[in-house]
Amino acid sequence: MRYGERTILKELDWTVRRGEKWALGGENGAGKSTLLSLVCADNPQSYACDISLFGRKRGTGESIWEIKKHIGYVSPEMHRAYLKNLPAIEIVASGLHDSIGLYKRPKPEHLSVCEWWMDVFGIIALKDKPFLQLSSGEQRLTLLARAFVKDPELLILDEPLHGLDTYNRIRVKGIITAFCERQDKTMIMVTHYEEELPDCITNRLLLKRNVPSAGTNSL
Repeated sequence: MRYGERTILKELDWTVRRGEKWALGGENGAGKSTLLSLVCADNPQSYACDISLFGRKRGTGESIWEIKKHIGYVSPEMHRAYLKNLPAIEIVASGLHDSIGLYKRPKPEHLSVCEWWMDVFGIIALKDKPFLQLSSGEQRLTLLARAFVKDPELLILDEPLHGLDTYNRIRVKGIITAFCERQDKTMIMVTHYEEELPDCITNRLLLKRNVPSAGTNSL
């Protein structure tokens, strides 16, 4: 995969099976974010690549939304770009529709699910506070709740503990661990720090510039 003259990903052959929990590592610029954008169907070059998601080959008639409904996702890039000044609970609810912002009124039962996840992440008291008035750490917790709210088949966490204090790092790692213990759930987690990974990681992919490798070696 190339951007102009620069090759980002080269000859990558990667299969993620249902129930696996992957740690994705590599130096900055190795292609981690690009790879995740392909998985999330956010990269237009995904149609030029040989990619199958949830048993269907890209470009065979599925919509982006059909792919996204299976995925929960959070990343530093999403955090920086999320400039919607909605109440925090509506930010969480937007994860049910895979939208940036909320364009339909949530049903009462959906709001109850959002409140449950906000309570899990310790931010239920902030549910009516505008997103842009939250601290950076509170915003990150809100976006994490958004990623979990639909109980996705595939959870993609790009540096999920970034910007959190010690207390909340421990809390979020525990929530991730609980998710990992469910055998029918699949996860891909990016971090630069080994201690942030839950014990349930089953597979590792280490990206190097132009030289991908998959296996179970340490990051």
